[in-house]
Amino acid sequence: MISFEGTVAAGEPRLHRLYAWFDPESAAVVTILLGLFQVLLSVPLACADQTLPKLFILPLVLGILIVAAGSFTIANERNSSRLLLCGCACSNVVGLLGALLAFCIYSYSLRSADSKEPCFPAADHEYTHGGSYYRCPGEHLMAYCWSMTVLLLLYTTAAALLHGVLSMNAFRALKRD
Repeated sequence: MISFEGTVAAGEPRLHRLYAWFDPESAAVVTILLGLFQVLLSVPLACADQTLPKLFILPLVLGILIVAAGSFTIANERNSSRLLLCGCACSNVVGLLGALLAFCIYSYSLRSADSKEPCFPAADHEYTHGGSYYRCPGEHLMAYCWSMTVLLLLYTTAAALLHGVLSMNAFRALKRD
């Protein structure tokens, strides 16, 4: 019997498309990229964050969880089995819960960053250029951390949406079998 690439036997569990426009494998690739972005953004955040000093651990761990969940989804799409489908469902639910927790922490971090008072340069250390004052170096660092946290918040929101849809697909496939 000749087997064509991409075909699956009728009895094997597999993720099914909820909508005609939704492709689980493409969603898994995007999820892996979002996880890698989280891991990469944790590196500069480790050196720069002043609001929550250990905040860099969250995108590092969450990025690894997101990459693992996306990898399970791709592995299930390529070689479907009940065990991989269970792993796909569990890892996507854990990724979804982690993303929701990270969303709350990033939101808190953004809110607390806005409440800090700006620094004013001392009279003997005024930062001027052409008559205008520069912001303090601490303010530049705070703005940098704020923009990094906003990026992490956006990536986490997108990952949470994808994990929600992928876990719903996985549980739906598990119920059918």
